[in-house]
Amino acid sequence: MALRTRLIELLSGRDRHAPPSRAVVVLGMHRSGTSAVARGLAALGVYLGNDLLDAHPENPTGYWEDRGIVERNERILKTLVLRWDDVRPIAPAEFERRRIAALRRESIAYLRRRFTPHALWGFKDPRTIRLLPFWTRVMRDAGVDDAYLLAIRNPSSVAASLFARQAMDVETAGRLWLVHVVPFLDRVAGKALAVVDYDLLLLDPRRQLERVAQRLGLPYARATHTTEVERFANDFLDAGLRHTRFGPDEIDAGTEAGRLTREAYALLYELAEDRGEASAEFWSAWERIAAACRTRLAWPSIK
Repeated sequence: MALRTRLIELLSGRDRHAPPSRAVVVLGMHRSGTSAVARGLAALGVYLGNDLLDAHPENPTGYWEDRGIVERNERILKTLVLRWDDVRPIAPAEFERRRIAALRRESIAYLRRRFTPHALWGFKDPRTIRLLPFWTRVMRDAGVDDAYLLAIRNPSSVAASLFARQAMDVETAGRLWLVHVVPFLDRVAGKALAVVDYDLLLLDPRRQLERVAQRLGLPYARATHTTEVERFANDFLDAGLRHTRFGPDEIDAGTEAGRLTREAYALLYELAEDRGEASAEFWSAWERIAAACRTRLAWPSIK
């Protein structure tokens, strides 16, 4: 067994004696400020790759997404017969398909080729949070020390953005938010986790990046990174790009999806405001929300 393990390490280029590569994975629902959060990570010295998607009128400051990661996530969804805006939950067993296993091996090789030679790196794609069982296993099998940064935004703002972009109704937007954020978030329990709310980031970007650095053990205090933080706060962020802002209580709770969305967002917002910790108590409350989604929204079991 030891010989086989060493052979795999040699073939993959992995050195078991080298310190583990450290990654920060940005999670978050579409239209939740994940691009701004990823750019903030870059200001903290996190390497995001050298083949990023181009800016687009829908996101004029750039997506900060690695093309290879996005391509793999799209292929996973296609294998699972899902579009990005499908509200069907994914059963964990679906990640055991043969084609998914092949994509997992391919993704490990891709990370080792493009990212793990860097001591501190990360990536962002809103699809990742839906596919967490895939990526947490990739990180484990690649020998990566993984941490997670969850970007949240008031679901009413997310719904307004999705309606403006593609006329998605509020009920569907709420269900889409839930199916992204709720099912697999507990896969990062026990890992380093920071939660950032998009509106709070716009109000005080320096403080929010400092919070992230403290939560994830990133080198915020270094002078070069401080300069980049100032560039991020002064030159990159543009509050004018935020077209709506709602308070934590301004979520339509007139439907089951709305009530569950409000409850889940409120729990995450407590972490974003440092009024709570990702403790056993938090994860127990999160499981109750997941169980309510299975019961009230007719989700299949995700365990």
